[in-house]
Amino acid sequence: MKKLLLFIPVLFYSCVNPSMERGFESISEALTFIAEDLTFYAESITSDLAKIEDDIYLIAAHVENMQEDMQEALRLIDEILSGLDRVRQQLEEAATKEQMESLLEDVQEFQEGVQVLWNLADFDADGVVNGLDQCPETPYGITVDWKGCSADQTPVSGTTTNTI
Repeated sequence: MKKLLLFIPVLFYSCVNPSMERGFESISEALTFIAEDLTFYAESITSDLAKIEDDIYLIAAHVENMQEDMQEALRLIDEILSGLDRVRQQLEEAATKEQMESLLEDVQEFQEGVQVLWNLADFDADGVVNGLDQCPETPYGITVDWKGCSADQTPVSGTTTNTI
C-alpha cells in the first residue's frame, strides 16, 4: 500500500492535460493583459491626480487673491461710505438758497454802511469829509477850501465817491 500511495502523486505529476494547459495559458495571457491595463490605468490615474493637485493649488492661490481683492474692495467701499457721510453732513449744514440770498442782502447792507462811514470819515484830517473831499491826500496842517484842496492843489475829478 505504501507503493500505491507513492504512485498517485507521481501519476498526477506525470499526467499532462492539454486542455488544462491551454486554459492556464489563456488565463495567464488574460491576466497579463489585465495587469498591463491596470498598470496603464494606474499610471493614468496617478498623472490625473498630480494634475488635479496642481489645479487645486492654483485654485487655492486664486481664491486667496480673490479674498485679498475683496478685502481691498471692502476697504475702498468703507472709505467711499465715510466720504459720502461727510458730504451728507456738509449738505445738512449747508445754507439753502434763501439763506444765501438773505446773507447776500446782509453783506450788501453792511457794505453800504461801511461806505457811509468812509464818506463821513476824514482820512487826511483836513476838516472836509471824504465824501466831499476832492483833494483826498492833502498834507496835514495845510489850510483847505470847502472842496478839501489847498491853494496849490488842483481838485482831482472823480475822487469823490458817494455823497452823504
